[in-house]
Amino acid sequence: MKKLLAVIAFAVIATAAAVAQPRSVGGYLGLMSQGVYYQHSITEKQFIDVHLGTDVGLFYGKASAAAGFDYEFIFASFPKSKATFNLFAGPGVYTGYGFITGSKGDGTIGPFFDVVGNFGFDVMFNCHLQLFAKINPAAGIAICDKYDESNNYVGKTVSLDYPRALYGVIPTIGVAYAF
Repeated sequence: MKKLLAVIAFAVIATAAAVAQPRSVGGYLGLMSQGVYYQHSITEKQFIDVHLGTDVGLFYGKASAAAGFDYEFIFASFPKSKATFNLFAGPGVYTGYGFITGSKGDGTIGPFFDVVGNFGFDVMFNCHLQLFAKINPAAGIAICDKYDESNNYVGKTVSLDYPRALYGVIPTIGVAYAF
């Protein structure tokens, strides 16, 4: 019985602590992806960012989906009377099913798994509005179509997923409601 009460007390305290941290929910738009995200502060200088959306395959008329998780560190913060300006950076992972480069350099659709480096800034206004921009180049692997010298399809192969490394330096922008 004492263990049960201890577990319940811990759950209540952990829930209260999680709810007390600043959070935000919003949308983002970039060259390689677009979607929604949830941001949760861990400490005053660290936060996590979980995002779900479509990948660039959507622009090619193909079904695409992507999910990511970022762990960000605020390394500079400039509070002002009407807003706070933060600079942040951190690692992340990005996975999904979308645009990848085939073995011939052509675009195809398939699964991918990337490691991401993020660098950006956000502006948090006192009216609960948050705006951000970040660059997020990614590198990883993708499963794509493989062709022989005669251009005949021979199956699938694992290749480097480099379009996200190249296009990731073009900023992603977003807007959110902070609560």
